[in-house]
Amino acid sequence: MQPLKLIKSNPEKLDEDTCEEETEMVTKTNKKPNKMVQLLQKLKHQKKVKKEFQEDMKEQGKKPKLLKQTSDILPFVQIHDDYILLKEGVMDIFQVETKNIHALNDADLNYLLLNRAQFLRSYFRSFKEVILNFPTNTEVQRAYWVKKQQQAKNVSRLKYIEQKLFEFEYLERERYNREFFMFIYADDKEELEDRKNDCRQGMQSSFPLRELPKNKKEQILFLLNNQNTQL
Repeated sequence: MQPLKLIKSNPEKLDEDTCEEETEMVTKTNKKPNKMVQLLQKLKHQKKVKKEFQEDMKEQGKKPKLLKQTSDILPFVQIHDDYILLKEGVMDIFQVETKNIHALNDADLNYLLLNRAQFLRSYFRSFKEVILNFPTNTEVQRAYWVKKQQQAKNVSRLKYIEQKLFEFEYLERERYNREFFMFIYADDKEELEDRKNDCRQGMQSSFPLRELPKNKKEQILFLLNNQNTQL
């Protein structure tokens, strides 16, 4: 007499009654439980635990906890040309104009550091300095060479211009610039203007601050909150 063969079925599609029938059939024909029996028993136990948990939640009248939305976590509300409205207060973003400190002599470097230290000692209000990598922008250079390309008639000149345009496209695609920004905070718009003036005057002798357009501020906030995404 040949031994009984177990017909394999998809465990994911088995309901609770089917699991019980399959388990009983396999247990009767096999004295030692095999992997299929253990899998069926595990599925049965998981469904039982899940069912008990759902019934317990219904009795307590609790609803499943929902994850917070992005708008609930981020403090930003609205971006204006000269300030950014927050849930608590306002802020603005300036770009810090950097200098090549390696090209300075000791006297100029000490003067730069002293001015920087003086600002940090005098300005005790909240601010933040952020460093981000932005793609290289060669829009002005490309516009110049595109204009020259339209005017050129010499073949060798056209090849040279095409090579320059290719280089600028490569730089924008592969090269990144490290840019420095300063976030200034205040309770209201009037107070923010005073603090912005204090920062501009205090940083003028060391690392001057430059105002940013609205789209640049949007890009900065986007990169801060989507650090794995490229512009």
